[in-house]
Amino acid sequence: MNVYRIHPRNYPALDGIGAGLVGGRWNPRGLRVVYASLAYEGALLEQLAHTPAGDLPYTQMASRIVIPDDCAVPAVGEAEHPDWRNGARSQRIGAEWVASGRSVALRVPSFVAQPWGWNVILNPLHPDFPRLSVAEVVDVVWDARFK
Repeated sequence: MNVYRIHPRNYPALDGIGAGLVGGRWNPRGLRVVYASLAYEGALLEQLAHTPAGDLPYTQMASRIVIPDDCAVPAVGEAEHPDWRNGARSQRIGAEWVASGRSVALRVPSFVAQPWGWNVILNPLHPDFPRLSVAEVVDVVWDARFK
């Protein structure tokens, strides 16, 4: 499975330090995870949602990350977690998933790309994490119309 991540040039694609320092939709502060998207376009949209208007991050990279086919990637379902849109609840879901160690990756709904968008969070503490690889890294080129 390919997933896509946009990150600052000075941070490796798979470190998860930023998410650990500030927390995110699916992780509380202090818990390292790596955020990615099932589609490059989804990664761009997520980046735009976290960027102040008129301040595009021109020094960012996009990485294509490969999750081996034999690694399970379960999904957070609306039926089992109808309250996932609540920030505190989604952070608990993510923390419970990391603690369980049940998979190296978890497919989660994208808050900004509903109803069809999906992101993937990666667990750096999982034994399969070293099997993930960065297959390609490119500069992010923003369309001038976003200025």
